[in-house]
Amino acid sequence: MTIFHVLEPFASGITTALISITAELSEYRHVVIHGSRAWVDTVEKVKARFPGGVEFIEWKNAAREIRLGGDFKALGELISILKAVLPRRNGSPAGAAGKTDGAGTAAKGVSRDAAVVHLHSSKAGFLGRAAARLLGITAVVYTPHCGAFLRTDIGGVTRRLYMFFERLGGLFGGRLVGCGPSEAEIYRRLGPMYKNAGYVSNGVVPRPFRSGAPQNGKNLVSFSGIASPQKDPALFNAIAANCKRSSGVKKEVLFYWIGEGPEAAKLDKTYVTLTGWKSPAEVAALLEKTTVYLSCSAWEGLPYGVLEAMNASCALLLRDVPGNRDLVVPGENGGLFTDPEEACELLREMLADPERTAAMGRKSRTILERDFSQKAMGEGYRRVYAEVLGHGNSPGGRSGRGVPL
Repeated sequence: MTIFHVLEPFASGITTALISITAELSEYRHVVIHGSRAWVDTVEKVKARFPGGVEFIEWKNAAREIRLGGDFKALGELISILKAVLPRRNGSPAGAAGKTDGAGTAAKGVSRDAAVVHLHSSKAGFLGRAAARLLGITAVVYTPHCGAFLRTDIGGVTRRLYMFFERLGGLFGGRLVGCGPSEAEIYRRLGPMYKNAGYVSNGVVPRPFRSGAPQNGKNLVSFSGIASPQKDPALFNAIAANCKRSSGVKKEVLFYWIGEGPEAAKLDKTYVTLTGWKSPAEVAALLEKTTVYLSCSAWEGLPYGVLEAMNASCALLLRDVPGNRDLVVPGENGGLFTDPEEACELLREMLADPERTAAMGRKSRTILERDFSQKAMGEGYRRVYAEVLGHGNSPGGRSGRGVPL
């Protein structure tokens, strides 16, 4: 089986999810059709993170925002790429495979009856489903990784336009598989075209449980990610400032933002330490020292940053938005908040009872292994790919917390 992954942003959690899929499903052939938008690393460095054997085709005209002329070019380019790599239904050979960035001939040995097109992100989801409909491709999976209409950094008119395109895209066909239970539920509410939406939860490879206290003499409250409107560094800074001024906690409280980004200036060094970008090993080491992982994200799919914090046995304090809600059992492995005051109150309670908070961290790690492992993620997509090709049983498998696939 060959899986053609189509994504516009070659960055952030979407790429991490795709790396997990290709690593876990190494028995399949994976061809990644990608845009060039990357936050931290260059495209070449992102490619190097993938398992060996994954092939790449650049989608040059793909872009994040709606732009009519550019989007028509992107659609035409994607149609040309898919026509080149997939044969017609009667099995006749595909045309020239096009450039594959030195990764080989993407069309070699591909039968449409053994190929799935998996679309990642809103832009790829709309253009990819339109292209598949025009080309008669039916084995299509769409994972939004947080639909663009959930963004709060754009106006209401733009959000409604994104929602319109999601509904229209749903009429083109394909199977909606969210990256977590909240995402599936959001899409089921969009209309009958998504009534069978399911999900396969994002997952990571579990590490050993943390042993001992995270850090002697200090409480470290951390977040790892891009300082962008989505992650809301201004709210993180407000919580840090509030808690620094009136913590009520005997131990010193340190706030760390692990990363960088366009809104890093909203983090006041008086209250928050901005570490800059760190290697995965360095991030893991900082999370091992973290008492509470604090996420202020305004919208999420199923965030890998939080999954890695759970993997490091951190207690969680997350903003109450879809995606985050899938990862917290309030009172068991952390809490949810809606404003800075509530966040500070919950944080004070957590830091005032270190034994209970350490138990919350261990519970996070238990929940991760039970519901959000990379192995379970791979098994879920293996089942989805077989079903969309008609080789598997009818939908009904389960992942995460029991929402049918």
